[in-house]
Amino acid sequence: MSTQGSIRKDNSGAWFFVIDTATPDGKRKQLRRRGFATKRDAAAEMAAVITDQNRGSFVRLTRCTLRNFLIDEWLPTKEAALKPSTYSTYAQMLRSYVVPHIGALEMSRIDGGTLNSLYARLLKDGRTGGSGHRGGLAPKTVRNVHGMLHRAFSDAVKLRRIAANPCNAADQPRKAEPEMKLWTTEQMRQFISSVDCDRFAAVWRLLLSTGMRRGELLGIRWVDVDLVAGRLTIRQTSTMVSGRPETGTPKSRAGNRTISLDPGTIQSLKAWRKMQAEERLRAGAGWSDVRGLVATEPDGSSVHPQVFSRRFKAQSSIAQLPQIRLHDTRHSYATAALAAGVPVKVLSQRLGHADVGVTLKIYAHVMPGDDEAAARLAADAIFG
Repeated sequence: MSTQGSIRKDNSGAWFFVIDTATPDGKRKQLRRRGFATKRDAAAEMAAVITDQNRGSFVRLTRCTLRNFLIDEWLPTKEAALKPSTYSTYAQMLRSYVVPHIGALEMSRIDGGTLNSLYARLLKDGRTGGSGHRGGLAPKTVRNVHGMLHRAFSDAVKLRRIAANPCNAADQPRKAEPEMKLWTTEQMRQFISSVDCDRFAAVWRLLLSTGMRRGELLGIRWVDVDLVAGRLTIRQTSTMVSGRPETGTPKSRAGNRTISLDPGTIQSLKAWRKMQAEERLRAGAGWSDVRGLVATEPDGSSVHPQVFSRRFKAQSSIAQLPQIRLHDTRHSYATAALAAGVPVKVLSQRLGHADVGVTLKIYAHVMPGDDEAAARLAADAIFG
């Protein structure tokens, strides 16, 4: 049996190969595989297929649909390996953004062009309307879809279900950094002054004095707080799983950290703990907190992350301050800390960044004084 093949480029710019096989009985079979990013990749896979055929060990790829692979096979195997929040996000993205559009296609027929068309459609009209809004998805969301599919197709390649990962030949949307809006130190003080009589006054102060992420703040327990030593340890977070707040782990290993608290925040937390204890007595058997959370509703129930964000927006309006995202309080804290002379390495550890490089990348633009000082010091050393 002799085998011949050819390599070509399709209209989307991806490479594919076609193998013509002449069998002993004179019949002709044709095998076509698509979605290679380069001609070299296509040639390597074609050579491997031809070798397998000549050895008699070649297995023709399955013709199952993308939906069958992703929903019935791939996703269930990932449940134990992924965080619950990540698994829930994957399931939602597959069912809302992938399966309705290309789920019926055979896996072997999906290439870079197919995925580019999917991404363009999601960017234009990808919202499902569940939130009451229609329109296109944010580029970041479509990039997340691409990342998930890349992972799934990589597993399919390992399982020999497809020849190559079509995501390598697709163009994921450009990363669009959200506009960073900051409060000045004066505006941060104005906010704290405005919420002085709010039930969550201590929680708001903890947020602005540490730069914690929302999930970290809502996941803090009293057992994690040492009010005598003035420190707290971040060990868990409150994340969204299928629309409900669930306990998770910090974003990264660096996210699991111990940070110091300033005296004012310590006093505020002491007062809040006493108030919370009084609420617990009033609630009696109706008190629902079993984890000892710092931030709770009056009945002890955990605070819904999205509700907390809406409360922040409302309190910002009451304080007559510019509207910023809740996450921007983290940036506001970091900027104020750098301006106050906090070393970048120390700030990076307090924020829970993986390394100092992450901190420098995000906040380099707010440290022009460092560069100016470096210019003067270097010149003085060189020229006297």
